[in-house]
Amino acid sequence: MGILYGMVARGQAVLAEFSATKTNASIVARQILENMSQGNNDTNSSFSHDRYIFHVYKTDGLTALFMADDAFGRRILFAFLEDVHHRFVKAYGRAIQSASAYTMNEEFSRVLSQQMDRFSSDPNADRLNRLKGEMSQLRSVMIENIGERQSVGVAGGEDEFNAGELNSVQKSISSLQEYYVVE
Repeated sequence: MGILYGMVARGQAVLAEFSATKTNASIVARQILENMSQGNNDTNSSFSHDRYIFHVYKTDGLTALFMADDAFGRRILFAFLEDVHHRFVKAYGRAIQSASAYTMNEEFSRVLSQQMDRFSSDPNADRLNRLKGEMSQLRSVMIENIGERQSVGVAGGEDEFNAGELNSVQKSISSLQEYYVVE
């Protein structure tokens, strides 16, 4: 399912929101906002409600709050929250500080919809997954090239393939995978 509901707020004032389904997400989100507005601290947090998780990214007085299916990964969601926050600040700048409720909703709800869809369905939206995919492709190409070189070397009467070189390449691939794979 992915990301189902999202809002951007300043304090208690909801500046933009979008819901992909009919749920009581906006009611629960407002309760979370009310509880969070008591503290002015920047925070990343998650709250469970039924089979959904509400994720909150609060910084510089601006709160991005989204609801996702509980099976959806947290790493992707916090990357999504940061992306939405960045886009919102870039689009509205200082106007955020004096905007009244829903002032940015007409324009930014479309951005929320697009980004929710992108992060919910595009595996490349998650940087770590994209890097894992690139590493897998690199490994496949290197193995294929090594195999071709080995068969050409034997067939062409050239020196046999250097086993030390193969071992070095494999160690390089392994160290890159260890560096990029975080689970």
